[in-house]
Amino acid sequence: MEARRRILLFLIGLFAARVPAAEPAAKHRTYIDPAFAIDLPDGYLDPVEHVAGSSVSRGFRKPYPGSSLGTVILVSVQEMGPSFAKRLAAERAELTRETLEPVLAGIARNRAGYRQGEPIGVTISGHRGVRVAWSGTAQGVAFDGVVYCVLAGSRAYAIQVQDPSGLGNARLNEALQAVERMRLAR
Repeated sequence: MEARRRILLFLIGLFAARVPAAEPAAKHRTYIDPAFAIDLPDGYLDPVEHVAGSSVSRGFRKPYPGSSLGTVILVSVQEMGPSFAKRLAAERAELTRETLEPVLAGIARNRAGYRQGEPIGVTISGHRGVRVAWSGTAQGVAFDGVVYCVLAGSRAYAIQVQDPSGLGNARLNEALQAVERMRLAR
């Protein structure tokens, strides 16, 4: 309920604000991986990679100047094998939930005051999945984030976005747009 209230207040503020003068198109760079491509907004550093078995994670960070804080996009890709793509839709939907739940549980374990929204359907690169918004505090800093889970072909994608709370939603929104425009390998 609190998440819905915050979204409603954000939308009210958005519509109540004056329309700003036209700004130049935002700069971005495209990161291409064998499993995905993402157009990163200006300011993101090169990815940090972690490999664990058949899972590869790439973390992109956009630091806040003069701070150790930053906006983070973490893309984890799990190769599930060729038979995975042939599973029935109901099985794949259950696997989406099974992939999402441990990611959210891990975030919850590492956040004080953790709160989670309801799963919302999303489509990325033509593949249906879910997204869940969350908020919580880590090391004395409040964060807002969103976790996506999408199954595409023989891969499961778990994508996390996180940004410090209270600094405006511009960075979080640009990161979410970048994720929702990702191109996933077939």
